[in-house]
Amino acid sequence: MAEIDKILKNLSMGELKFWVDGVYCNNCVNRIHRALKTISGVEDVEVKPNFKELRALVILKYRGEVTKKDIEEVLSEASDETPYHEYKPIWE
Repeated sequence: MAEIDKILKNLSMGELKFWVDGVYCNNCVNRIHRALKTISGVEDVEVKPNFKELRALVILKYRGEVTKKDIEEVLSEASDETPYHEYKPIWE
């Protein structure tokens, strides 16, 4: 039964919505988008910036399992690529 549950989980689409702090420009939006697309199982990423508040709403669609830790790690790596920005997810 566990094997069937695993197969069904991989077939169904999950969605996560969260904010990312530290978004100053379209380069930030593109960097975040590219980073999140590298996570295994991610099917689609939408990054909606709010430059007034220096953050972006992220809508991530995935199959299988994507953890908060996975997201935090790729955003940390993306932050390391630029000396001026630090991208931090906000889990509400």
